[in-house]
Amino acid sequence: MFAVGLLLSSNPDAAGDMVQVPSTLFQGSLLLGLISRATLGYTAMHASTVTIHPLMIAGWCGLTTSAFNMLPVGRLDGGRAVQGAFGRSALIGFGLTTYTLLGLGVLGGPLSLPWGLYVLICQRNPEKPCLNDVSEVGTWRKAFVTVGIVLVLLTLLPVWDELAEELGIGLVTTF
Repeated sequence: MFAVGLLLSSNPDAAGDMVQVPSTLFQGSLLLGLISRATLGYTAMHASTVTIHPLMIAGWCGLTTSAFNMLPVGRLDGGRAVQGAFGRSALIGFGLTTYTLLGLGVLGGPLSLPWGLYVLICQRNPEKPCLNDVSEVGTWRKAFVTVGIVLVLLTLLPVWDELAEELGIGLVTTF
């Protein structure tokens, strides 16, 4: 939905279906902001408001929610993937790192603290042990989980003003 929304946003003929959003919205995610800037262009991203299709907003929300679900902690999908690929001890390390980053608000901007509390209260127990901890998981599966975690980080990592100005994501106003 995000990709279709971006394609519709770059189409000037569909102006009737568009909505205006502040350009600072694109600083909420490093990966999605860079993709938006590459698709919409530098000029569109440096106005005070950016005209986008509503499907882009729906896709953005879906990708962000999915990224939070893939955090490598507890019984979330990311925790299950990390435990399956790297073992229970790696899940504990990833979980502590994730809790720390969520507590500091580094991941996800203003959403990180409520999501961190949700994870801490409801999802803190690790998944039940695997039935077969003896067989090694293949290298390509470990690589796939690692790429997934990197994509989660890039999706949830907000862009600070200095980096946003350098990358051309959103209109940065300094006083």
